[in-house]
Amino acid sequence: MEKAAEGSPSSPARHQRRGTPRRTFVAGSLGAGATVLGVGGPGTPAAAAERRRVAVFGGGVAGLTAAQELVERGFEVTVWERKELGGKSRSIPVKGTGTEGRRDLPGEHGFRYVPGFYHHLPETMARIPAAGGDEESVHDHLVAQAGVLYSRSGGREDLRLESNPDDLPSLAEIQRLVVALVQQLGAVPPDETAFFARQIAIFATSGEKRRFGQWEKTPWREFLRTDEMSREFRRLFADGLTTHLVASRPDIASTRATGILTELYFYALAGRGSTGKLGRVLDAPTSESWIQPWVAYLRRRGVRFQVGWTVEELSLGSDGRISGARARGPGGERQRVEADWYVCAVPAERARKLWSPALRAADPALARMDKLRTEWMNGIQFYLDRPTPVLNGFVDYLDSPWALVSLSQAQYWDRDLRAEYGDGSVAESFSVNIAQWDAPGIVYNKPARECTPAQIAEETLAQMRAALEDTGRTVLPEKSVRSWHLDPAISYPDGGSTAANDEPLIVSEAGSWAHRPSHRTAVPNLFLASDYVRDNLSCATMEGANETAKRAVNTLLEAAGSDADACAVHDLYAPPELRLLRKADDVRYALGLPHVLDTPWPL
Repeated sequence: MEKAAEGSPSSPARHQRRGTPRRTFVAGSLGAGATVLGVGGPGTPAAAAERRRVAVFGGGVAGLTAAQELVERGFEVTVWERKELGGKSRSIPVKGTGTEGRRDLPGEHGFRYVPGFYHHLPETMARIPAAGGDEESVHDHLVAQAGVLYSRSGGREDLRLESNPDDLPSLAEIQRLVVALVQQLGAVPPDETAFFARQIAIFATSGEKRRFGQWEKTPWREFLRTDEMSREFRRLFADGLTTHLVASRPDIASTRATGILTELYFYALAGRGSTGKLGRVLDAPTSESWIQPWVAYLRRRGVRFQVGWTVEELSLGSDGRISGARARGPGGERQRVEADWYVCAVPAERARKLWSPALRAADPALARMDKLRTEWMNGIQFYLDRPTPVLNGFVDYLDSPWALVSLSQAQYWDRDLRAEYGDGSVAESFSVNIAQWDAPGIVYNKPARECTPAQIAEETLAQMRAALEDTGRTVLPEKSVRSWHLDPAISYPDGGSTAANDEPLIVSEAGSWAHRPSHRTAVPNLFLASDYVRDNLSCATMEGANETAKRAVNTLLEAAGSDADACAVHDLYAPPELRLLRKADDVRYALGLPHVLDTPWPL
């Protein structure tokens, strides 16, 4: 097995055994929360009990993962969440839209997508009982996607790639595929395509030392030399692999983080290092198929939830441990939180507000978090009166100024939208992620953050139509759009005209690994779990949130002297045939030599 680079999340540590079979944790788990007192003073029964009380701050994927792993190992867990359980992964019902007994229309922060190269998250989902009390798990409600549509503007044919289409393509579809391949791939000069392939080969065979020592500090734009390349090259290989997928930008994105995602997608396409599918989505709105069953399962195991409570301050005791926290309730009331162990699973922009001068002095890694950067990627849903699948997969609008990616969700949902949601007229929930909020649009010539919600909806539809309908087809007719729903994290403070975002995403800026903390802090009873913490992917992902929670729990188990099995954690997939090449590159890097393929270009 490759030796992990110093500071990488794969560094060996006690309690982080890979592939360890999970035992069923019975002792102290069922009903463990019956004696949990997340709030209390030194004289309370809980304070005098065995040191098993854990306060988890944040009820998103990281917080719920930590709660599950801990309660299954006999710990007493209370989760404190300021908004709603599920965090950015929850569904957001559109209030007041349900009539005659139907539920409100389901909204989302953005559509949920589980790539095949995720391993930590699917393992957790497979251990969450599905709703209905049957023997199925949440993982059983993931539906495979067949491919992706790269939709282009300006009269060019869209490139449709499906690995397992439902039906054999028609002659017209085959013709469109050939035209798309010629138009899109032919638009990139051959020498630039060869250069991109060379750079991917360089990254794939780079050792861990070069990845962290050189590529981590190199922006993706510099790695791809985009200033020397054509506009088409930049669209396909620079913007398409950063802004559209992870809300970052090629001029700031770390080559190490972007390269990892790129190679993993290629490996998954080839059926390597994957859970078996290119990607999957849930078969119902996220909260119905995943978050609600998850919370119900945790409640049955004894986890307590304090929803609507915002943690405002952590207190550092004279012994160097967290002695408590102060939380503010939904009515403004204050309570003191006391536990033996604390897992901070709130996003980076909120976590760093908790770091007092004393905490920053105790662990300088917490202070370095101030240098971490966030960007926006938020969703808008369009509700249509007819099914509009487009294809079995997602659509990437490569030429859209706002870096749009969409998914027609109803085709995957085991639901009759007309019968179960809204006013009975909606048959499709078309979910769109907006990843670029600072570029002018094509209708109002304003960036998204300066548009009203109605203008954002109109502009988003216009950019989608400019790509989907530029060759004569009608995909999103005006009369079919019944309504829309913008992520409520987007607001306009004090009635202003410039938007604010309550839920931005962490981005992997070049060099930011040095500013990311580990799940283990210098404070003995404080642990970190979130996608800003050092993990395999170093991007804003549900996988990263889940992985860091498991690593945090493993470290907590060690600190608590627990003999429970560790959570299973996994290294990144590395093709066996490349391992010797990566080791050889580690030697070259240690000698100060460039990668063996990194020669002047063009040849």
